[in-house]
Amino acid sequence: MMTEPLFDSTRFRRVCGQFPTGVTAVTATTADGRLAALTVNSFTSVSLEPAKVLFCLADSSSSFPVLTEARRVAIHILSRDQEDVARRFATSGLSGAQRLEGVGWTPGPDGVPLLPGTPAILAGRPGEIITSGDHAIILVTVDHVHLKPTDVPALSFYQGRFTTPVVAAPE
Repeated sequence: MMTEPLFDSTRFRRVCGQFPTGVTAVTATTADGRLAALTVNSFTSVSLEPAKVLFCLADSSSSFPVLTEARRVAIHILSRDQEDVARRFATSGLSGAQRLEGVGWTPGPDGVPLLPGTPAILAGRPGEIITSGDHAIILVTVDHVHLKPTDVPALSFYQGRFTTPVVAAPE
């Protein structure tokens, strides 16, 4: 009789891939001017009072040192037509500055890169960093919110692919 192993990391990843997530681009800057730019789908709101959000980051990420020392972070909600940004920011082997080349960003508060064309941006100061397994949970206290209403659906990630959620027409 064959039995399944109690845990299989590949299977675990496939199971987690059954849950669609939004796609964000996170940018950050440190006091000495180092930049981070990465794609993150592990983003969620935490609190309204005070306004807090979080995202998770692998401790093996080349952006990890910048994010753990960042003085400012911006989380950009990406739209369906920004898959190119998501792919570029997910490219390994590039520094944050290299990932930002050609994106047309502008410096926001404390020099944090702000991306054009994103439907929403949450910016603030990173606070508590909670290490768990091979990732860190980075909590951000939000002090800047930008919303640009759009009919373009958000970019999502599902079963290992970028996708767009089906949005029903209003009745």
